[in-house]
Amino acid sequence: MPTYPNVHEVLITLLTPIVPTVKSRRPGQRLPYTVVRRIGGAEDGITDRPIVRVDTYADTDEQAERIKEACRQRITESGGTLAGDVLIDTAREITGGQDGPSLDPTDRRLTAVYQLTFRAM
Repeated sequence: MPTYPNVHEVLITLLTPIVPTVKSRRPGQRLPYTVVRRIGGAEDGITDRPIVRVDTYADTDEQAERIKEACRQRITESGGTLAGDVLIDTAREITGGQDGPSLDPTDRRLTAVYQLTFRAM
């Protein structure tokens, strides 16, 4: 079975220069930050096509929107580039930023979904 890059690690590398980026939400984490999670996708023995959700948490709607847009631009322009030592073949937006409920009512959360592709390592 082929080995593919870990999409969480790729996105953490890609987005951390914009905003602290993690795999899972942690209690007491300081705002703003982004959580990246693989929510689907498949591989065919040559290429993995992960579908990922990117949740942006911030203090205000405006801050969340600015960060979400910077992350969107970084992800959608990442096709054909390296994130660390991993080549991202393609990247596309599936759904743009949508308001999402947050466990803490004082947090503002925007959710977007993307698909990236990577070849086997």
